[in-house]
Amino acid sequence: MKIFKYIISATLLMIVISSFFSCEDDFLRKPIGSDLNVDSIFSTKQKAMSAIAKAYGNSLASGINISGWDNDRTWNLRGGTIGHLSGEINATKFNWEDSWLIQRGGMVADDGSGLARSDDGFGFNYASIRQNYLVIENIDKVPDMSDEEKRIVKAEMQLLSAYRYQEMFKRYGGVPLVKEILTPDMDVKIPRATLQETLDYILEQCDEAYPYLPDKHDQSMEGRMTKGIALAVKAEALIYAARPLFNSSTPYMSLGSHNNLICFGSADKQRWQDAVDASLEVIQWASANGYQIINTGDPLRDYGIAVSTPGNKEVLLAYKLQDGFGQQNYSCNSQGGGCNGMSFYQLQQYLKVDGAEQEWPAVGEERNAVDYYTRMEEMEPRYKASAMAAGRDAWNNPGDTYWSSNNVTGRSNWEGRAGNEACGRRVKFWYRAGTRDWFNFPLYRLAEFYLNVAEAYNELDKPADALTYLNVIRRRAGLPDVTVTDKDALRKIIQREWAVEFYEEMHRLYDVKHWKLKDIGNGIIGGSKKAFAFTYLNGNDGWTESDYLGYTVQEVYNGFWAQNQYLSPFPKSEVNKDYIIQNPGY
Repeated sequence: MKIFKYIISATLLMIVISSFFSCEDDFLRKPIGSDLNVDSIFSTKQKAMSAIAKAYGNSLASGINISGWDNDRTWNLRGGTIGHLSGEINATKFNWEDSWLIQRGGMVADDGSGLARSDDGFGFNYASIRQNYLVIENIDKVPDMSDEEKRIVKAEMQLLSAYRYQEMFKRYGGVPLVKEILTPDMDVKIPRATLQETLDYILEQCDEAYPYLPDKHDQSMEGRMTKGIALAVKAEALIYAARPLFNSSTPYMSLGSHNNLICFGSADKQRWQDAVDASLEVIQWASANGYQIINTGDPLRDYGIAVSTPGNKEVLLAYKLQDGFGQQNYSCNSQGGGCNGMSFYQLQQYLKVDGAEQEWPAVGEERNAVDYYTRMEEMEPRYKASAMAAGRDAWNNPGDTYWSSNNVTGRSNWEGRAGNEACGRRVKFWYRAGTRDWFNFPLYRLAEFYLNVAEAYNELDKPADALTYLNVIRRRAGLPDVTVTDKDALRKIIQREWAVEFYEEMHRLYDVKHWKLKDIGNGIIGGSKKAFAFTYLNGNDGWTESDYLGYTVQEVYNGFWAQNQYLSPFPKSEVNKDYIIQNPGY
Protein backbone atom coordinates (compact mmCIF):
# COMPACT_ATOMS: atom_id res chain seq x y z
CA MET A 1 0.00 0.00 0.00
CA LYS A 2 1.34 3.41 -0.92
CA ILE A 3 1.31 5.34 2.31
CA PHE A 4 2.36 8.83 3.27
CA LYS A 5 5.77 8.23 4.75
CA TYR A 6 6.27 11.53 6.55
CA ILE A 7 5.54 11.36 10.24
CA ILE A 8 2.46 13.55 10.67
CA SER A 9 2.52 14.60 14.28
CA ALA A 10 -0.56 15.13 16.42
CA THR A 11 0.42 18.80 16.67
CA LEU A 12 0.30 19.24 12.90
CA LEU A 13 -2.93 17.33 12.49
CA MET A 14 -4.88 18.56 15.48
CA ILE A 15 -5.26 22.13 14.28
CA VAL A 16 -8.62 23.58 15.12
CA ILE A 17 -10.26 25.84 12.56
CA SER A 18 -13.84 26.60 13.58
CA SER A 19 -16.20 26.97 10.62
CA PHE A 20 -15.76 28.34 7.12
CA PHE A 21 -15.93 32.07 7.88
CA SER A 22 -16.84 31.86 11.57
CA CYS A 23 -13.83 34.06 12.23
CA GLU A 24 -12.69 35.73 9.03
CA ASP A 25 -9.27 36.58 10.44
CA ASP A 26 -8.61 32.90 11.21
CA PHE A 27 -9.49 31.94 7.66
CA LEU A 28 -7.93 34.85 5.80
CA ARG A 29 -4.73 35.37 7.76
CA LYS A 30 -1.81 33.18 6.81
CA PRO A 31 -2.06 30.30 9.28
CA ILE A 32 1.68 30.23 9.83
CA GLY A 33 1.25 33.67 11.36
CA SER A 34 3.00 36.30 9.23
CA ASP A 35 4.80 36.98 5.98
CA LEU A 36 8.09 36.56 7.78
CA ASN A 37 7.11 33.10 8.97
CA VAL A 38 5.85 32.11 5.53
CA ASP A 39 9.14 33.21 4.01
CA SER A 40 10.99 31.24 6.64
CA ILE A 41 8.99 28.08 6.05
CA PHE A 42 9.67 28.25 2.32
CA SER A 43 13.34 29.18 2.71
CA THR A 44 14.56 25.60 2.28
CA LYS A 45 13.26 22.36 0.82
CA GLN A 46 13.46 20.66 4.20
CA LYS A 47 11.36 23.35 5.88
CA ALA A 48 8.85 23.42 3.03
CA MET A 49 8.24 19.72 3.60
CA SER A 50 6.48 20.58 6.87
CA ALA A 51 3.95 22.69 4.97
CA ILE A 52 3.52 19.94 2.38
CA ALA A 53 3.06 17.34 5.13
CA LYS A 54 0.45 19.53 6.77
CA ALA A 55 -1.41 19.87 3.46
CA TYR A 56 -1.49 16.10 3.03
CA GLY A 57 -2.51 15.48 6.62
CA ASN A 58 -5.32 18.04 6.51
CA SER A 59 -6.70 17.09 3.12
CA LEU A 60 -6.74 13.33 3.66
CA ALA A 61 -7.99 13.28 7.26
CA SER A 62 -11.58 14.39 6.86
CA GLY A 63 -14.16 11.66 7.34
CA ILE A 64 -11.79 9.40 9.24
CA ASN A 65 -12.15 9.87 12.97
CA ILE A 66 -8.59 10.05 14.16
CA SER A 67 -9.31 10.88 17.78
CA GLY A 68 -11.77 9.47 20.24
CA TRP A 69 -13.39 12.82 20.91
CA ASP A 70 -13.20 15.55 18.27
CA ASN A 71 -14.81 18.19 20.47
CA ASP A 72 -15.04 20.95 17.85
CA ARG A 73 -16.03 18.50 15.10
CA THR A 74 -12.92 19.57 13.23
CA TRP A 75 -13.06 16.44 11.08
CA ASN A 76 -16.55 15.15 11.60
CA LEU A 77 -17.79 13.57 14.83
CA ARG A 78 -17.64 13.82 18.58
CA GLY A 79 -17.30 10.09 18.99
CA GLY A 80 -18.09 7.56 16.31
CA THR A 81 -17.20 6.87 12.71
CA ILE A 82 -18.85 6.99 9.30
CA GLY A 83 -19.47 3.26 9.82
CA HIS A 84 -21.75 4.08 12.74
CA LEU A 85 -23.84 6.48 10.66
CA SER A 86 -24.11 4.10 7.72
CA GLY A 87 -25.58 1.27 9.78
CA GLU A 88 -22.58 -1.01 9.21
CA ILE A 89 -21.92 -1.02 12.92
CA ASN A 90 -24.35 -0.22 15.69
CA ALA A 91 -24.12 3.19 17.29
CA THR A 92 -22.10 3.72 20.42
CA LYS A 93 -23.94 3.12 23.67
CA PHE A 94 -23.24 6.59 25.11
CA ASN A 95 -26.04 9.08 24.50
CA TRP A 96 -23.75 12.12 24.44
CA GLU A 97 -21.80 10.89 21.42
CA ASP A 98 -22.57 12.08 17.91
CA SER A 99 -23.01 8.61 16.47
CA TRP A 100 -25.69 7.85 19.08
CA LEU A 101 -27.43 11.18 18.52
CA ILE A 102 -27.36 11.07 14.71
CA GLN A 103 -28.56 7.49 14.49
CA ARG A 104 -31.49 8.36 16.74
CA GLY A 105 -32.23 11.95 15.70
CA GLY A 106 -30.47 12.55 12.41
CA MET A 107 -27.99 15.15 11.25
CA VAL A 108 -28.83 18.73 12.23
CA ALA A 109 -27.58 22.13 11.11
CA ASP A 110 -27.26 23.38 14.68
CA ASP A 111 -26.63 21.33 17.79
CA GLY A 112 -27.32 24.39 19.96
CA SER A 113 -23.86 25.89 19.56
CA GLY A 114 -24.03 26.85 15.89
CA LEU A 115 -22.14 23.73 14.84
CA ALA A 116 -23.73 21.19 12.56
CA ARG A 117 -23.98 17.64 13.88
CA SER A 118 -23.23 15.69 10.72
CA ASP A 119 -20.73 13.50 8.89
CA ASP A 120 -18.37 16.34 8.02
CA GLY A 121 -16.44 19.21 9.56
CA PHE A 122 -17.47 21.72 6.89
CA GLY A 123 -14.99 24.48 7.70
CA PHE A 124 -12.03 22.14 7.87
CA ASN A 125 -12.44 21.42 4.16
CA TYR A 126 -11.62 25.05 3.43
CA ALA A 127 -8.85 25.21 6.00
CA SER A 128 -7.32 22.28 4.13
CA ILE A 129 -7.82 23.91 0.73
CA ARG A 130 -6.27 27.09 2.06
CA GLN A 131 -3.19 25.18 3.19
CA ASN A 132 -2.90 23.69 -0.30
CA TYR A 133 -2.97 27.15 -1.87
CA LEU A 134 -0.48 28.41 0.69
CA VAL A 135 1.98 25.85 -0.66
CA ILE A 136 1.10 26.57 -4.32
CA GLU A 137 1.60 30.31 -3.91
CA ASN A 138 4.88 30.04 -2.00
CA ILE A 139 6.70 26.95 -3.24
CA ASP A 140 8.52 28.98 -5.93
CA LYS A 141 10.39 30.76 -3.11
CA VAL A 142 12.27 27.59 -2.15
CA PRO A 143 15.83 28.01 -3.47
CA ASP A 144 16.99 24.40 -3.29
CA MET A 145 14.14 22.79 -5.25
CA SER A 146 14.22 22.34 -9.01
CA ASP A 147 11.55 23.86 -11.23
CA GLU A 148 10.31 20.34 -11.96
CA GLU A 149 9.99 19.53 -8.25
CA LYS A 150 8.06 22.74 -7.67
CA ARG A 151 5.70 22.02 -10.53
CA ILE A 152 5.02 18.53 -9.16
CA VAL A 153 4.28 19.97 -5.71
CA LYS A 154 1.82 22.46 -7.21
CA ALA A 155 0.04 19.63 -9.02
CA GLU A 156 -0.10 17.61 -5.80
CA MET A 157 -1.70 20.50 -3.93
CA GLN A 158 -4.15 21.08 -6.77
CA LEU A 159 -5.17 17.42 -6.61
CA LEU A 160 -5.50 17.47 -2.82
CA SER A 161 -7.99 20.33 -3.23
CA ALA A 162 -9.87 18.38 -5.91
CA TYR A 163 -10.08 15.47 -3.46
CA ARG A 164 -11.57 17.73 -0.80
CA TYR A 165 -14.12 19.13 -3.25
CA GLN A 166 -15.03 15.61 -4.33
CA GLU A 167 -15.64 14.68 -0.69
CA MET A 168 -17.88 17.75 -0.28
CA PHE A 169 -19.63 17.08 -3.60
CA LYS A 170 -21.00 13.73 -2.43
CA ARG A 171 -21.95 15.12 0.99
CA TYR A 172 -23.49 18.52 0.11
CA GLY A 173 -23.98 18.80 -3.64
CA GLY A 174 -22.80 22.16 -4.98
CA VAL A 175 -20.44 24.05 -2.65
CA PRO A 176 -18.54 27.37 -2.65
CA LEU A 177 -15.49 27.15 -4.90
CA VAL A 178 -12.48 28.91 -3.38
CA LYS A 179 -9.75 29.08 -6.00
CA GLU A 180 -7.04 31.07 -4.23
CA ILE A 181 -6.02 32.39 -0.83
CA LEU A 182 -8.57 35.02 0.12
CA THR A 183 -7.37 38.37 1.42
CA PRO A 184 -9.24 41.04 3.43
CA ASP A 185 -9.80 43.22 0.34
CA MET A 186 -11.62 40.39 -1.48
CA ASP A 187 -15.26 39.37 -1.33
CA VAL A 188 -15.08 36.39 1.01
CA LYS A 189 -18.79 35.55 0.93
CA ILE A 190 -18.62 33.12 -1.95
CA PRO A 191 -21.99 31.50 -2.74
CA ARG A 192 -22.52 27.85 -3.58
CA ALA A 193 -21.68 26.77 -7.10
CA THR A 194 -24.21 24.62 -8.91
CA LEU A 195 -23.87 20.86 -8.85
CA GLN A 196 -22.59 20.88 -12.44
CA GLU A 197 -20.12 23.70 -11.76
CA THR A 198 -18.76 21.84 -8.74
CA LEU A 199 -18.34 18.62 -10.72
CA ASP A 200 -16.73 20.47 -13.63
CA TYR A 201 -14.24 22.13 -11.27
CA ILE A 202 -13.24 18.81 -9.72
CA LEU A 203 -12.66 17.29 -13.17
CA GLU A 204 -10.80 20.39 -14.34
CA GLN A 205 -8.44 20.29 -11.36
CA CYS A 206 -7.72 16.60 -11.92
CA ASP A 207 -7.07 17.14 -15.62
CA GLU A 208 -4.81 20.12 -15.01
CA ALA A 209 -2.75 18.32 -12.35
CA TYR A 210 -2.43 15.05 -14.27
CA PRO A 211 0.33 15.94 -16.79
CA TYR A 212 2.69 17.18 -14.08
CA LEU A 213 2.32 14.25 -11.68
CA PRO A 214 4.58 11.21 -11.86
CA ASP A 215 3.35 7.66 -12.22
CA LYS A 216 5.53 6.84 -9.24
CA HIS A 217 7.57 8.78 -6.71
CA ASP A 218 10.97 7.80 -5.38
CA GLN A 219 10.72 5.32 -2.52
CA SER A 220 11.32 8.04 0.08
CA MET A 221 8.33 9.96 -1.29
CA GLU A 222 5.87 7.11 -1.71
CA GLY A 223 2.33 7.96 -0.73
CA ARG A 224 2.27 11.30 -2.50
CA MET A 225 -0.09 12.10 -5.33
CA THR A 226 0.41 10.37 -8.68
CA LYS A 227 -1.29 10.34 -12.06
CA GLY A 228 -3.31 7.37 -10.81
CA ILE A 229 -4.81 9.39 -7.95
CA ALA A 230 -5.83 12.15 -10.36
CA LEU A 231 -7.70 9.50 -12.35
CA ALA A 232 -9.17 8.02 -9.17
CA VAL A 233 -10.57 11.31 -7.83
CA LYS A 234 -12.11 11.98 -11.23
CA ALA A 235 -13.66 8.50 -11.41
CA GLU A 236 -15.15 8.72 -7.94
CA ALA A 237 -16.73 12.09 -8.66
CA LEU A 238 -18.24 10.73 -11.87
CA ILE A 239 -19.78 7.62 -10.29
CA TYR A 240 -21.55 9.84 -7.75
CA ALA A 241 -22.65 12.13 -10.57
CA ALA A 242 -24.18 9.13 -12.35
CA ARG A 243 -26.13 7.68 -9.43
CA PRO A 244 -29.85 8.49 -9.00
CA LEU A 245 -29.58 11.09 -6.22
CA PHE A 246 -27.96 13.65 -8.54
CA ASN A 247 -28.65 12.12 -11.96
CA SER A 248 -32.34 12.99 -11.94
CA SER A 249 -34.80 15.47 -13.40
CA THR A 250 -36.11 16.30 -9.90
CA PRO A 251 -34.26 16.61 -6.59
CA TYR A 252 -34.95 14.46 -3.54
CA MET A 253 -36.57 17.54 -1.94
CA SER A 254 -37.39 20.84 -3.56
CA LEU A 255 -35.00 23.73 -3.18
CA GLY A 256 -37.12 25.92 -5.40
CA SER A 257 -35.13 28.08 -7.79
CA HIS A 258 -31.93 26.56 -6.37
CA ASN A 259 -32.60 22.95 -7.34
CA ASN A 260 -29.46 23.01 -9.47
CA LEU A 261 -27.41 23.02 -6.26
CA ILE A 262 -28.53 19.46 -5.48
CA CYS A 263 -29.70 17.96 -8.78
CA PHE A 264 -28.57 18.01 -12.42
CA GLY A 265 -32.15 18.46 -13.62
CA SER A 266 -31.97 15.56 -16.04
CA ALA A 267 -31.43 11.81 -15.97
CA ASP A 268 -28.68 11.25 -18.53
CA LYS A 269 -27.20 7.83 -19.33
CA GLN A 270 -24.06 9.53 -20.62
CA ARG A 271 -23.10 10.10 -16.98
CA TRP A 272 -22.88 6.32 -16.55
CA GLN A 273 -20.70 6.06 -19.64
CA ASP A 274 -18.45 8.81 -18.29
CA ALA A 275 -18.12 6.82 -15.06
CA VAL A 276 -17.17 3.68 -17.02
CA ASP A 277 -14.55 5.50 -19.06
CA ALA A 278 -12.97 7.18 -16.03
CA SER A 279 -12.81 3.99 -13.96
CA LEU A 280 -11.37 2.00 -16.85
CA GLU A 281 -8.62 4.61 -17.08
CA VAL A 282 -7.79 3.95 -13.42
CA ILE A 283 -7.67 0.20 -14.00
CA GLN A 284 -5.50 0.57 -17.09
CA TRP A 285 -3.11 2.93 -15.32
CA ALA A 286 -2.92 0.59 -12.33
CA SER A 287 -2.10 -2.41 -14.51
CA ALA A 288 0.68 -0.48 -16.25
CA ASN A 289 2.18 0.65 -12.93
CA GLY A 290 2.35 -2.52 -10.87
CA TYR A 291 -1.02 -2.47 -9.11
CA GLN A 292 -3.45 -5.37 -9.22
CA ILE A 293 -6.34 -7.10 -7.49
CA ILE A 294 -4.56 -9.49 -5.11
CA ASN A 295 -5.68 -13.04 -5.86
CA THR A 296 -3.38 -15.93 -5.00
CA GLY A 297 -6.24 -18.33 -4.31
CA ASP A 298 -6.23 -17.73 -0.55
CA PRO A 299 -9.20 -15.32 -0.13
CA LEU A 300 -8.84 -14.50 3.56
CA ARG A 301 -5.16 -13.73 3.15
CA ASP A 302 -5.62 -11.85 -0.11
CA TYR A 303 -8.43 -9.64 1.16
CA GLY A 304 -6.67 -9.19 4.51
CA ILE A 305 -3.53 -7.93 2.79
CA ALA A 306 -5.49 -5.69 0.42
CA VAL A 307 -7.23 -3.79 3.21
CA SER A 308 -4.54 -3.89 5.86
CA THR A 309 -0.95 -4.39 4.84
CA PRO A 310 1.27 -1.36 4.14
CA GLY A 311 2.87 -1.42 0.72
CA ASN A 312 0.44 -3.87 -0.92
CA LYS A 313 -0.28 -3.79 -4.64
CA GLU A 314 -3.97 -2.96 -4.45
CA VAL A 315 -4.09 0.33 -2.55
CA LEU A 316 -3.43 3.43 -4.63
CA LEU A 317 -3.60 5.86 -1.70
CA ALA A 318 -3.83 5.41 2.05
CA TYR A 319 -3.95 7.60 5.11
CA LYS A 320 -1.39 6.78 7.77
CA LEU A 321 -1.54 8.14 11.31
CA GLN A 322 1.34 7.40 13.63
CA ASP A 323 0.09 8.65 16.99
CA GLY A 324 -2.15 5.67 17.75
CA PHE A 325 -5.50 7.50 17.78
CA GLY A 326 -6.64 5.58 14.74
CA GLN A 327 -5.90 2.25 16.39
CA GLN A 328 -7.84 3.30 19.45
CA ASN A 329 -10.90 4.34 17.51
CA TYR A 330 -10.99 1.57 14.92
CA SER A 331 -9.82 -1.39 16.99
CA CYS A 332 -11.93 -3.58 19.22
CA ASN A 333 -11.43 -2.48 22.76
CA SER A 334 -11.79 1.29 22.87
CA GLN A 335 -15.47 1.18 23.89
CA GLY A 336 -17.58 -1.64 25.24
CA GLY A 337 -21.10 -2.96 24.96
CA GLY A 338 -21.15 -3.80 21.27
CA CYS A 339 -20.57 -0.20 20.16
CA ASN A 340 -17.86 -1.25 17.73
CA GLY A 341 -19.74 -4.36 16.70
CA MET A 342 -21.08 -5.21 13.27
CA SER A 343 -24.82 -4.74 12.86
CA PHE A 344 -27.08 -7.66 12.04
CA TYR A 345 -28.04 -5.94 8.79
CA GLN A 346 -24.39 -5.81 7.73
CA LEU A 347 -23.86 -9.45 8.72
CA GLN A 348 -26.72 -10.40 6.41
CA GLN A 349 -24.86 -8.92 3.44
CA TYR A 350 -22.21 -11.65 3.67
CA LEU A 351 -22.68 -15.05 2.07
CA LYS A 352 -21.47 -18.47 3.08
CA VAL A 353 -18.15 -19.56 1.67
CA ASP A 354 -19.92 -21.54 -1.07
CA GLY A 355 -21.89 -18.45 -2.16
CA ALA A 356 -25.18 -19.58 -0.59
CA GLU A 357 -27.26 -17.49 1.79
CA GLN A 358 -26.66 -18.02 5.50
CA GLU A 359 -29.72 -18.69 7.64
CA TRP A 360 -29.82 -16.77 10.94
CA PRO A 361 -32.26 -16.92 13.88
CA ALA A 362 -35.41 -14.85 13.84
CA VAL A 363 -35.71 -12.10 16.43
CA GLY A 364 -36.13 -13.76 19.82
CA GLU A 365 -35.45 -17.29 18.53
CA GLU A 366 -32.99 -19.02 20.86
CA ARG A 367 -30.27 -21.19 19.40
CA ASN A 368 -27.37 -22.94 21.06
CA ALA A 369 -23.70 -22.06 20.85
CA VAL A 370 -22.93 -25.01 18.56
CA ASP A 371 -25.29 -23.53 15.98
CA TYR A 372 -23.57 -20.15 16.32
CA TYR A 373 -20.03 -21.45 15.82
CA THR A 374 -21.10 -23.72 12.98
CA ARG A 375 -22.59 -20.77 11.11
CA MET A 376 -19.61 -18.53 11.88
CA GLU A 377 -17.23 -21.06 10.36
CA GLU A 378 -19.38 -21.25 7.25
CA MET A 379 -19.02 -17.53 6.52
CA GLU A 380 -17.16 -16.22 3.49
CA PRO A 381 -13.51 -15.18 3.96
CA ARG A 382 -14.18 -11.44 3.80
CA TYR A 383 -16.28 -11.71 6.93
CA LYS A 384 -13.47 -13.57 8.69
CA ALA A 385 -10.96 -10.95 7.58
CA SER A 386 -13.20 -8.16 8.88
CA ALA A 387 -14.65 -9.39 12.16
CA MET A 388 -14.06 -11.84 14.98
CA ALA A 389 -16.68 -14.12 16.48
CA ALA A 390 -17.62 -14.13 20.15
CA GLY A 391 -15.31 -16.41 22.12
CA ARG A 392 -13.07 -17.09 19.14
CA ASP A 393 -9.64 -15.69 18.35
CA ALA A 394 -9.44 -13.41 15.34
CA TRP A 395 -9.26 -15.37 12.09
CA ASN A 396 -7.07 -12.67 10.55
CA ASN A 397 -4.41 -12.94 13.28
CA PRO A 398 -4.16 -16.70 13.84
CA GLY A 399 -2.11 -17.89 16.77
CA ASP A 400 -1.53 -14.35 18.06
CA THR A 401 -2.39 -14.06 21.74
CA TYR A 402 -2.75 -10.32 21.34
CA TRP A 403 -5.81 -11.07 19.23
CA SER A 404 -7.18 -13.80 21.48
CA SER A 405 -10.78 -13.41 22.65
CA ASN A 406 -9.79 -13.82 26.30
CA ASN A 407 -6.83 -11.44 26.29
CA VAL A 408 -8.33 -8.46 28.09
CA THR A 409 -5.17 -6.41 27.59
CA GLY A 410 -5.00 -7.12 23.86
CA ARG A 411 -6.79 -5.68 20.88
CA SER A 412 -9.69 -8.04 20.58
CA ASN A 413 -11.40 -8.45 23.94
CA TRP A 414 -15.15 -8.07 24.31
CA GLU A 415 -15.11 -5.67 27.24
CA GLY A 416 -18.38 -4.33 28.60
CA ARG A 417 -20.35 -6.83 26.58
CA ALA A 418 -23.44 -6.71 28.81
CA GLY A 419 -25.09 -9.49 26.81
CA ASN A 420 -24.91 -7.55 23.54
CA GLU A 421 -21.84 -8.45 21.54
CA ALA A 422 -23.18 -7.51 18.13
CA CYS A 423 -22.41 -9.66 15.10
CA GLY A 424 -18.64 -9.47 15.10
CA ARG A 425 -16.02 -7.10 16.45
CA ARG A 426 -14.02 -5.09 13.93
CA VAL A 427 -10.56 -6.38 13.13
CA LYS A 428 -10.55 -5.56 9.42
CA PHE A 429 -7.62 -3.18 9.16
CA TRP A 430 -5.18 -5.29 11.19
CA TYR A 431 -4.48 -8.44 9.17
CA ARG A 432 -1.55 -10.16 10.92
CA ALA A 433 -0.82 -6.82 12.58
CA GLY A 434 0.55 -8.09 15.88
CA THR A 435 0.92 -5.13 18.22
CA ARG A 436 1.11 -2.49 15.48
CA ASP A 437 -0.66 0.56 16.89
CA TRP A 438 -0.71 2.92 13.93
CA PHE A 439 -3.61 3.15 11.61
CA ASN A 440 -3.35 2.60 7.86
CA PHE A 441 -6.63 3.41 6.11
CA PRO A 442 -7.15 2.72 2.37
CA LEU A 443 -8.58 5.78 0.64
CA TYR A 444 -8.41 4.47 -2.92
CA ARG A 445 -8.33 0.72 -3.42
CA LEU A 446 -8.35 -0.79 -6.90
CA ALA A 447 -11.43 -2.92 -6.21
CA GLU A 448 -13.49 0.30 -6.08
CA PHE A 449 -12.99 0.93 -9.78
CA TYR A 450 -13.89 -2.63 -10.79
CA LEU A 451 -17.20 -2.25 -8.96
CA ASN A 452 -17.69 1.22 -10.48
CA VAL A 453 -17.38 -0.32 -13.94
CA ALA A 454 -19.67 -3.23 -13.07
CA GLU A 455 -22.32 -0.89 -11.66
CA ALA A 456 -22.18 1.53 -14.57
CA TYR A 457 -22.17 -1.14 -17.29
CA ASN A 458 -25.28 -2.67 -15.73
CA GLU A 459 -27.05 0.69 -15.84
CA LEU A 460 -26.03 0.96 -19.50
CA ASP A 461 -27.75 -2.39 -20.19
CA LYS A 462 -24.47 -4.22 -20.74
CA PRO A 463 -24.74 -7.08 -18.24
CA ALA A 464 -22.00 -9.22 -19.82
CA ASP A 465 -19.48 -6.40 -19.42
CA ALA A 466 -20.73 -5.76 -15.88
CA LEU A 467 -20.22 -9.41 -14.93
CA THR A 468 -16.67 -9.39 -16.27
CA TYR A 469 -15.61 -6.77 -13.73
CA LEU A 470 -17.87 -7.90 -10.90
CA ASN A 471 -16.54 -11.45 -11.04
CA VAL A 472 -12.93 -10.32 -10.69
CA ILE A 473 -13.85 -9.18 -7.18
CA ARG A 474 -16.01 -12.25 -6.49
CA ARG A 475 -13.21 -14.63 -7.45
CA ARG A 476 -10.74 -12.90 -5.19
CA ALA A 477 -13.31 -13.35 -2.40
CA GLY A 478 -13.45 -17.08 -3.11
CA LEU A 479 -17.08 -16.90 -4.27
CA PRO A 480 -18.57 -18.43 -7.42
CA ASP A 481 -19.12 -16.23 -10.46
CA VAL A 482 -22.40 -14.37 -10.84
CA THR A 483 -24.27 -15.22 -14.05
CA VAL A 484 -27.46 -13.16 -13.50
CA THR A 485 -28.19 -10.77 -16.37
CA ASP A 486 -31.53 -9.28 -15.29
CA LYS A 487 -30.80 -5.60 -14.72
CA ASP A 488 -32.68 -5.13 -11.45
CA ALA A 489 -31.42 -8.40 -9.95
CA LEU A 490 -27.84 -7.70 -10.99
CA ARG A 491 -28.03 -4.18 -9.56
CA LYS A 492 -28.90 -5.65 -6.15
CA ILE A 493 -26.02 -8.13 -6.37
CA ILE A 494 -23.55 -5.37 -7.24
CA GLN A 495 -24.83 -3.14 -4.45
CA ARG A 496 -24.47 -6.03 -2.01
CA GLU A 497 -20.92 -6.59 -3.24
CA TRP A 498 -20.14 -2.95 -2.44
CA ALA A 499 -21.49 -3.44 1.09
CA VAL A 500 -19.25 -6.43 1.76
CA GLU A 501 -16.09 -5.50 -0.12
CA PHE A 502 -15.96 -1.98 1.34
CA TYR A 503 -17.24 -2.60 4.87
CA GLU A 504 -16.14 0.36 7.03
CA GLU A 505 -14.12 2.01 4.25
CA MET A 506 -16.29 5.17 4.20
CA HIS A 507 -18.32 4.08 1.18
CA ARG A 508 -21.57 2.65 2.53
CA LEU A 509 -23.11 5.86 3.93
CA TYR A 510 -22.79 7.64 0.58
CA ASP A 511 -23.52 4.60 -1.57
CA VAL A 512 -26.93 3.92 -0.03
CA LYS A 513 -27.89 7.60 -0.17
CA HIS A 514 -26.84 8.15 -3.77
CA TRP A 515 -28.52 4.89 -4.82
CA LYS A 516 -31.68 6.07 -2.97
CA LEU A 517 -32.24 2.52 -1.77
CA LYS A 518 -35.84 1.59 -1.05
CA ASP A 519 -35.10 0.29 2.45
CA ILE A 520 -32.82 3.14 3.51
CA GLY A 521 -35.32 4.02 6.26
CA ASN A 522 -36.22 0.43 7.06
CA GLY A 523 -33.12 -1.22 8.48
CA ILE A 524 -30.24 0.31 6.52
CA ILE A 525 -29.86 3.74 8.16
CA GLY A 526 -33.29 4.12 9.71
CA GLY A 527 -35.57 1.50 11.20
CA SER A 528 -34.99 -1.42 13.53
CA LYS A 529 -31.35 -2.02 14.46
CA LYS A 530 -30.50 -5.54 15.51
CA ALA A 531 -27.58 -7.43 17.00
CA PHE A 532 -26.76 -10.76 18.59
CA ALA A 533 -27.35 -11.32 22.28
CA PHE A 534 -25.72 -14.26 24.08
CA THR A 535 -26.29 -16.36 27.15
CA TYR A 536 -23.32 -17.55 29.16
CA LEU A 537 -22.32 -20.45 31.36
CA ASN A 538 -21.45 -18.30 34.36
CA GLY A 539 -23.17 -14.97 33.97
CA ASN A 540 -20.83 -12.62 32.16
CA ASP A 541 -17.66 -14.36 33.32
CA GLY A 542 -15.43 -16.12 30.82
CA TRP A 543 -14.42 -15.16 27.32
CA THR A 544 -13.74 -18.38 25.45
CA GLU A 545 -16.00 -20.57 23.34
CA SER A 546 -16.79 -22.92 26.21
CA ASP A 547 -18.33 -20.03 28.18
CA TYR A 548 -21.12 -19.46 25.65
CA LEU A 549 -24.45 -21.30 25.89
CA GLY A 550 -26.59 -19.77 23.16
CA TYR A 551 -27.56 -16.72 21.14
CA THR A 552 -30.43 -14.92 19.51
CA VAL A 553 -31.11 -11.80 17.48
CA GLN A 554 -32.45 -8.86 19.44
CA GLU A 555 -33.63 -5.38 18.53
CA VAL A 556 -31.19 -2.84 19.94
CA TYR A 557 -32.72 0.52 18.98
CA ASN A 558 -34.63 2.27 16.22
CA GLY A 559 -32.55 4.27 13.73
CA PHE A 560 -33.58 7.64 12.34
CA TRP A 561 -34.20 8.46 8.71
CA ALA A 562 -35.85 11.43 6.99
CA GLN A 563 -35.75 12.75 3.42
CA ASN A 564 -33.53 15.69 4.32
CA GLN A 565 -30.77 13.28 5.38
CA TYR A 566 -29.77 12.47 1.78
CA LEU A 567 -27.35 15.40 1.88
CA SER A 568 -25.53 16.90 4.82
CA PRO A 569 -26.42 20.22 6.47
CA PHE A 570 -24.23 23.29 6.34
CA PRO A 571 -23.61 24.75 9.81
CA LYS A 572 -26.36 27.18 10.74
CA SER A 573 -23.72 29.70 11.79
CA GLU A 574 -22.57 29.86 8.16
CA VAL A 575 -26.06 30.00 6.67
CA ASN A 576 -26.86 32.93 8.97
CA LYS A 577 -24.10 34.95 7.27
CA ASP A 578 -26.24 35.04 4.11
CA TYR A 579 -23.66 33.69 1.71
CA ILE A 580 -24.70 30.06 1.59
CA ILE A 581 -28.03 28.40 0.81
CA GLN A 582 -28.92 25.56 3.17
CA ASN A 583 -29.80 22.12 1.86
CA PRO A 584 -33.55 21.42 2.06
CA GLY A 585 -35.18 20.27 5.28
CA TYR A 586 -32.64 21.70 7.74
